[in-house]
Amino acid sequence: MDVPISALSSFCVLAEELHFGHAAARLRMASPSLSQQIARLESQLGVRLFDRTPRRVVLTEAGRELLPLALEVRRGHRAVLDWASARSGSAEQRLRVGVVAAGAGELTTAVLAQAVQRMPRLRLEMRRLGFFDAPTELLAGTVDVAFAPAPLPLPPGVRAREVTQEGRVLVVARDHPLAGRSSVGIGELSDETFIAPAGGEKAVLDWWLVDPRPDGGHPRRGPVADDIEGILELCAAGVGVNIAAASVEGHYRRNQVAFIPIRDIPPASIVLLVLETRDEPEVLAFERIALELSGRAG
Repeated sequence: MDVPISALSSFCVLAEELHFGHAAARLRMASPSLSQQIARLESQLGVRLFDRTPRRVVLTEAGRELLPLALEVRRGHRAVLDWASARSGSAEQRLRVGVVAAGAGELTTAVLAQAVQRMPRLRLEMRRLGFFDAPTELLAGTVDVAFAPAPLPLPPGVRAREVTQEGRVLVVARDHPLAGRSSVGIGELSDETFIAPAGGEKAVLDWWLVDPRPDGGHPRRGPVADDIEGILELCAAGVGVNIAAASVEGHYRRNQVAFIPIRDIPPASIVLLVLETRDEPEVLAFERIALELSGRAG
């Protein structure tokens, strides 16, 4: 039996994310392609590795048994590549980039492209992060830099540099009465139920929901979701509405929802997060590129 290293690597990433969309984004492939790859691996091994439902993905007992073995194979494969690069005098520079929601929108793509151009030996690894996970992931060493919307609480040792600002939009179901509007004012939304991220600090959630409102009122709060895709699903189902950064529209297009600019609330600040103690050349260069392209260098 010949099990491709690429299939084991995809299995490891999906086991880490437990979400086909997030895993596919990290692997830079379409979700259906990842699903087919995992199905072929399960067929080869003769066992089911994941239980899938519309709302969650979990490892089976066989999947849990395979995971440490697959991780060891992946580590060994990377060690071989690192050894070969070192022997040839062209060691790779690995940079793990965390992205919350849509990150910095088109600027994220521009920074990644410029980083690869300036550092030919750079190997980028992308990881989708939960709404409030970026500082924790940096401190844990699972990502080297991260794009995230502010405000967010920063623990000691994590620095944040603004790279862009984005207007905010109202996310509604396609058949919502406001869906056809070119813009809305925050005062028009007093009768709406708002969907919010799960687990955030009150001050952060209040800022995103504009609570209190200019007239002193408070928004009606409804369901919560762990990630942007969950929020969009709830909006599409008509359960409520959400306030998001404008770049979400370009990165998470779907026919079931509409995105309407909110014309009278402050924009969202998008920041690049880095540990204060990180001084690797690739980390510092990536931060410098992000600030240059954003016009905020110096």
